[in-house]
Amino acid sequence: MKKKHKLYIVLSILFTFILFMLGVGVRYVIDPVGINSKFDLGLYKDVALGYRTQKFVELNEVKPNTIMLGGSRVHYLSPSDVQKYTNDKVYNLGLNYSTLEEQYYFLKYSLEHFPIKNVIIGLNLYTFSEVLEDNNSDFDKDLFEGGFTPFKQFKHYLDVPLFKYLKYVYYNTFTEPFYKDGAITPYHQQIVLNTQEDRRWENSIEGYREKYDNYLEWGETNLEYFKKMVKLCEDYHVNLKVFTTAIHTSQLDLLKEVNKMDVYYKWKEEIAKITPYWDFMYSNSITKNEKYYIDSSHLKREYGYLYFARLFGDFSVKVPKDFGIYVNKK
Repeated sequence: MKKKHKLYIVLSILFTFILFMLGVGVRYVIDPVGINSKFDLGLYKDVALGYRTQKFVELNEVKPNTIMLGGSRVHYLSPSDVQKYTNDKVYNLGLNYSTLEEQYYFLKYSLEHFPIKNVIIGLNLYTFSEVLEDNNSDFDKDLFEGGFTPFKQFKHYLDVPLFKYLKYVYYNTFTEPFYKDGAITPYHQQIVLNTQEDRRWENSIEGYREKYDNYLEWGETNLEYFKKMVKLCEDYHVNLKVFTTAIHTSQLDLLKEVNKMDVYYKWKEEIAKITPYWDFMYSNSITKNEKYYIDSSHLKREYGYLYFARLFGDFSVKVPKDFGIYVNKK
């Protein structure tokens, strides 16, 4: 009886292990985030389930010469608008809910591993706050040291919420890619524009009111990450271009409403002490007009070329005269 009992335990453990490995194998084949691209099942890849991991893997495949860094506002910008000026491989490293710490590590890794010539950084005031809301991201510093090891891959496929993903795919049919060269595609943007159209603007206002009121505090921690980013670019002799992202003026009204304009002005002064930059985050003919925006925070990708015409001094492109102020230490 004891032998049968032991055999039962061993077989149970073995069966459990087989089921466990089968579950991981199914996740690998389905590949919800689009990490391995080994099997084409015609399923939509939900990069949002693992933005940081997916971009790390894709970055190593692309091996770019120019990178774009920032948050979701940069994520919407088209690499082709930059490639027009750099004539090389451009990759968009914009990340939703990005922090300067994450941007620093992606920049450092890129400079150490790829022939980077140009770095473009889009700055958002909120990311410089001393207190940040938890972004619940899949950011992992160890990726930049050891790479996407077999253990990291195993953990990725184990952690991915398969049933949540399959439920989403079942109820949503998509015909075009959501991302290209790291950036949000026009197709994806249109889906966003078609979603909760009546509430999208109000939701962004309400969300930022809470962020500014509860979290926006001046501090040195994230400013130090930005200083380190600028120093890295200097050490690697790359062409660095920095700009502030053009929020709608309703966001400026919010800052006034919650008495945080002192942080806004302090931020701009401190950035100028570190590096010259193009400022678009103020009241002008673009930021006053809702037609240019997805919501109160995000400029539509088709107008991103206005940034780069300024950054690269392209006078052949018609840009409103009041859009963009070059700021230096003076």
